Amino acid sequence: MTLPRPAPAPLLLLLQLIATATITSALASGQIMNNTQAMAMALDVNEIPQRYDEAQLWRIYNISEAMQRQVPVGQVLEQKFGGNIWKENSKFLDISIGKEQLKAARSFLDAQRLDAQVLSENVQALIDEEHLDGINATAPEQGQRSKKAARSSMHWKDYHDLETIYAFMREIRSKFPNIVRLYTIGQTAEGRDLKVLRISENPREYKKIWIDGGIHAREWISPATVTFILYQLMSNWENQPAHIRGLTWYIMPVMNPDGYEYSRTTNRLWRKNRSPSRRSNCLGVDLNRNFDIGWAGYGSSTNPCSDTYRGSSPASEAETKVVTEFLAKRKYNLEAYLTYHSYGQMIVYPWAYKAVKVKDASVLQRVGNTAVQRIAQKTGSTYQSAVTHEVLGIAGGGSDDWSRAALGVKYVYTVELRDRGTYGFVLPPKFIKDTALEGWTVAETVAQAIG
Repeated sequence: MTLPRPAPAPLLLLLQLIATATITSALASGQIMNNTQAMAMALDVNEIPQRYDEAQLWRIYNISEAMQRQVPVGQVLEQKFGGNIWKENSKFLDISIGKEQLKAARSFLDAQRLDAQVLSENVQALIDEEHLDGINATAPEQGQRSKKAARSSMHWKDYHDLETIYAFMREIRSKFPNIVRLYTIGQTAEGRDLKVLRISENPREYKKIWIDGGIHAREWISPATVTFILYQLMSNWENQPAHIRGLTWYIMPVMNPDGYEYSRTTNRLWRKNRSPSRRSNCLGVDLNRNFDIGWAGYGSSTNPCSDTYRGSSPASEAETKVVTEFLAKRKYNLEAYLTYHSYGQMIVYPWAYKAVKVKDASVLQRVGNTAVQRIAQKTGSTYQSAVTHEVLGIAGGGSDDWSRAALGVKYVYTVELRDRGTYGFVLPPKFIKDTALEGWTVAETVAQAIG
């Protein structure tokens, strides 16, 4: 069960014309519209899915630290030229630029003596390919799945809406009532539930591992991977090895439900949550800049319109607040914190908020290297394990750093899933299963390290 995808461009234009004509007609005929009605009609027009026709995805190399201090290239392209930052690290900047701003943005880069490699000539074509790939993979099964009304319609041939993911979590709970507990730990700004599943044969005594996904809305492969990890655990629970069954697993597939749903219905490249700002018309906070660790430091923004806006204060957001409170109550025996993102094919560990390694970095590097080797054997993909700040740059307010600093969690990893920029966030569904297997391999390796 998936939400409707963005409509084709001609249909969008038609919808806009109809909406405009309806409002104009109502006014011309003397119909009285109150403010609420007018706002609702305007909102409908504004919520028409955003398209990225002929927007280009660029990769820009050779941005030195000295240049960044003088001219923050990503920030300028975002704020002045309407760019959408996909990935920014010490080696390169990936950013999409709308059709109307391409020429001006090119001129800006020329002035800085920078060149852009074009990763995609048309971002909308990537989005359309992702959509069609999912349709083609699932079309033969649509009728079959509808007959199994008692079961969730979860599979890994396409991406799913929030309700399908939550139905899958409920199904797991109903099938394993003795070892599974389903928590609703809070609600979002738009009133959606925040759900966590606990799997344990002995929750009081077993060591704990936390896994989350979907903190950034547009990273669809993340919730897909975390639900696959849940499936891998429970489809064969009785035969799992002791290092799997002997842990308490906390699994939160979607930490940002509002943003995730918005990215499915309206703006495929939306990153933040959807909470309103008191000082701007721009919505949303980057939840992975909102945790109370290096919050006011480098790598986040004070501008509510920025994709890396850190919020008005640490843990200002409902999602951040309830997750930190939930974990703080369960920090005893909490041995691992795994958070899944995309893209880049990396397994990274603290610190991110400062250019320092944790004291036991050699242990984390060894486990990371083991996961990298196992992934290469299973799928042939090349991942890299490293300290976060060395490969992704410095950024404060992250959930991974917070779990180490506030809770003393030992095995802390951010897993950047596929790919390396060919599709970026818009990874076609045909890659879900192998990517999710890579995510499961990391979880399995960490579980083994916990012992």
